[in-house]
Amino acid sequence: MPVDDYSAEISAELAQHTQGVAMAGGTASVALTEDTDLTLDRAGLGVLCRLFASGKLTAAELAYTADALQMADRVEFSGPDIASDLAECTDPEVNGPLTVARALEIASNGAAA
Repeated sequence: MPVDDYSAEISAELAQHTQGVAMAGGTASVALTEDTDLTLDRAGLGVLCRLFASGKLTAAELAYTADALQMADRVEFSGPDIASDLAECTDPEVNGPLTVARALEIASNGAAA
């Protein structure tokens, strides 16, 4: 799916999620439709981070996507480093804002492996 289509598809969910995050003590919903098993590896995480770094995904879209990946029962991570790096892409209120430089660093962490 092209990234523009993805952004359009999650826009309503993201608006509701963002509204929940904005309220002190609010609840931020994440909509999951689990129709396949997925293993997120360094290459997949790198794609997400590079899309953010290039401006094709907003910080909010990346954070929402990362939350969904973390919460899904049918998503596994190829290693604990992937789960840890993905966690940095979630809620900026908790982790601080993800910078473009850090996103590119995460994307390149396994490039030589």
